[in-house]
Amino acid sequence: MNKDALLATIIGFGIGLVITGALLLGPTLSASFPAFSLPKINFPKFTQQSAQPTLPAQPKELAVVITSPLAEAIEPNDTVLVSGTTLPEALVVVSGASDEDVVKTNGDGAYAGKIALTEGENIITVTAYKDGSTASQTVTVFYTPEEF
Repeated sequence: MNKDALLATIIGFGIGLVITGALLLGPTLSASFPAFSLPKINFPKFTQQSAQPTLPAQPKELAVVITSPLAEAIEPNDTVLVSGTTLPEALVVVSGASDEDVVKTNGDGAYAGKIALTEGENIITVTAYKDGSTASQTVTVFYTPEEF
């Protein structure tokens, strides 16, 4: 028998003796240790609150917010739905390079208008009119018929 096989046999036999001794003597050794317990942790009681949606506060001055499309967006279609918020019951004109749409906001001040896009860069301007005041906001989007 070579030295490597003899050494592996001796090491295996030693590990087996240690495991057998732990199984036989372990319960009596653990009884001789002092008893201890883990501390109890009290967490505050959690009360679930019902989720109430919060609407953004309506602006008091005429202002235009464009929520869609995002600035510098690349649009795959030749039309885009422009939406956002302003004062309730305002008249909104959504205009692009070759098209415009006139819409009226609802009671929450939300508007949505669809306009056509030309290939390349499109600067979209949204202008709101109410009580002789005007406010406008622009966003730039790109249209390409190519697929990525």
